[in-house]
Amino acid sequence: MLHKIKNSDKSVKHFLRFGFFCFVGFCSFLIDWGFFNLFYSFGLSFILAITFSVILSMLFNFSVNRNITFSGRGRGVKRQIFRWLLVYFFAFLARVFVGKIILILLGETLLTAQIAYFMGILIAIPIDYFGSLLWAFRK
Repeated sequence: MLHKIKNSDKSVKHFLRFGFFCFVGFCSFLIDWGFFNLFYSFGLSFILAITFSVILSMLFNFSVNRNITFSGRGRGVKRQIFRWLLVYFFAFLARVFVGKIILILLGETLLTAQIAYFMGILIAIPIDYFGSLLWAFRK
């Protein structure tokens, strides 16, 4: 889809790619957030709930970003998934670190867990996007 835009329209292509990345991310977020709340409400700790919800949303995120957002089809999936997992791992670590700091500062309640969750996402988005664009799915 995005690979069909001519080279002269690179700024448009980058804008559309980032927009689609955000859309895919929003869909992944809905999957992630829904399962996080489900797991957390069943009594799992913040870290376990976020870990399990991230794993589920990762399946969706990788396949859509690889095949559509970054047009990574036709290149070695093993190499891409390894790189993408490293990028995602560092984004996840930043997300958990920020979230846990917020919980330490504010206390751990359902409301503060939501605040920690969203602040972690704000930190993870640029790490994930630029890591995917410049390294994981790079041509």
